[in-house]
Amino acid sequence: MLTAEKEGGQVKAHDYWSDKRHGPFALDLLSERKASVDPVKIYKHRQRPSTGSRKASATLDNLTKIDAKDGDEPYVIVRKLTLSHSGSPFERMREITQLQYSSWPDFGAPAHPAHLLGLVEQCDAVVRSTTGTRSMEPDPPEARPVLVHCSAGCGRTGTFCTVDSVIDMLKRQRFARRNRQGTPMDVDSSKGQDDSPFFATSSAFASDSMGAMADGRWVDREDQDLVERTVEDFRLQRLSMVQSLRQFVLCYESVLEWLQEQDRLDREQE
Repeated sequence: MLTAEKEGGQVKAHDYWSDKRHGPFALDLLSERKASVDPVKIYKHRQRPSTGSRKASATLDNLTKIDAKDGDEPYVIVRKLTLSHSGSPFERMREITQLQYSSWPDFGAPAHPAHLLGLVEQCDAVVRSTTGTRSMEPDPPEARPVLVHCSAGCGRTGTFCTVDSVIDMLKRQRFARRNRQGTPMDVDSSKGQDDSPFFATSSAFASDSMGAMADGRWVDREDQDLVERTVEDFRLQRLSMVQSLRQFVLCYESVLEWLQEQDRLDREQE
């Protein structure tokens, strides 16, 4: 949830998590806490050794319980809920984790791109708590879907989905490179060697066939501007995804923050 309930005296989203009953559905709020969206704190928390034989990704608490300090530090509210249906009293209740980030103005951007990156990382931690994957692994095909919304569902929602999707694509590309057979010269001789693996010229975009755009083959290509392509693909599904120029720039800034942090972590491991 990428909006406050009210903003500038206008209702942006309704409180759908507090009421106990929604027709045949029963919704119970189990817990609510604040978690930091500072990427530095998240990375440090992630690198802490796990206790006993339990994996770091085994429980949600190990992944998201990064308490925000008092003051102006940006945070996300983490709520854990259960959902049941009166028509199926013996069925297992669904467990829901809701993240609400209220410090993102409509049509605008967070105070710093790192805050959006931290929000993506916290969401990723929730996903990994259900898949058992590590932080640098891409989402598996069987991962549970994440529902994202703001007010209109295009500006802030589109920006978050773009950054989250591009980071997952970059993880897949890094994973493929590590498993690719061959010498460094084989990698260097791949298409687009003179271009950044993240940015590409508009001519490269124009030269591709519509078939490549339609079937998603561009996702695995390292000579493509993944942000531009992702926004273009989202706009075929939902009008006005990534609504403003500032939000479009924010996508690049957040992904670059992620790339810079990965480069730092890679150097530390060498």
